[in-house]
Amino acid sequence: MNQALAATEPDCIRPPSPAANDLALCDDHFDWALPDQPECRVTIHYRLHGPGTAPVVAVLGGISGNRQVQCWWRDLYGSERAFDPGRTRILSVDWIGHGNAVSTATQADALAAVLDHLAIDTLAVLVGASYGAMVGLSFAQRHGKRLQRLLAISGADRARPCNTALRYIQREILRLGVDTGQSSRAVALARALALTNYRPGKLFDQRFSAPSAADTLGQVSSYLDHVGRCFSDNFTAEHYASLSASLDLHQVDVEQVRCPVDLVAVDSDELVAPEQIEALAARLPIPARLHRVQSVYGHDAFLKEADCFNRLVTRVLAEEGAR
Repeated sequence: MNQALAATEPDCIRPPSPAANDLALCDDHFDWALPDQPECRVTIHYRLHGPGTAPVVAVLGGISGNRQVQCWWRDLYGSERAFDPGRTRILSVDWIGHGNAVSTATQADALAAVLDHLAIDTLAVLVGASYGAMVGLSFAQRHGKRLQRLLAISGADRARPCNTALRYIQREILRLGVDTGQSSRAVALARALALTNYRPGKLFDQRFSAPSAADTLGQVSSYLDHVGRCFSDNFTAEHYASLSASLDLHQVDVEQVRCPVDLVAVDSDELVAPEQIEALAARLPIPARLHRVQSVYGHDAFLKEADCFNRLVTRVLAEEGAR
């Protein structure tokens, strides 16, 4: 059973007022058997919002993202923004997860199953950020004929060893928490550790600069405790460990990616370094467009630089007739 929980804020979940009579919102789910484990069935939750005849754009976020794009990417969602449900059908999903690692390839197959379930032949654009970009690359490899263009933001074809090392420590924290009956606290600590890699060190230095070391410690610990607790409210240790392992096992054969690809690299990203994305662009069998973004927010830039990403996503969608 899918353990990812949707956000619960009523104002966040409520869809925008319809801009057209044919604007429809479908928020539903269905059961699906894992291709490599047919005896294991999971529930796929999806959300489709927009005019019934408009092109379909899939939007996939990081491991903490879910089908409620209007919540976690709210600065890009709404009338006259990049993801405008008055012009485009916006498809999003919750990540599946269970006791074992669910690969990015399986997540990509799950998205294809949603398309089959909804009788959608082709995606105009798949916009993936972070984990969503990795799943997007897997989708382009495995289901490229169903995709006109991939926009992959801050994601590459495989994990870097330094990040694998950090996530191994996270999963050991999760294991220890489960073994000692402190699962929720373990999830909070593992997430807090991850955040230190999402934001550049310079940003921490600027944000938590205090007159005394004691004040700095108090500010940092309070901040990390807060973000950890918020994350642990929506994630079990099992689900977090499953997605974490899938990040480390992620690998895409770029030679099999044949659809047009736009790649986005952020200059301050210490999790998915710009040179890693540049190397990926060079190995793709067809020319890829590489967009370089300057930001102080590192891997979280796609969530913070609203103006930049509204312009970029809007342009890509317009080129594929999805605006």
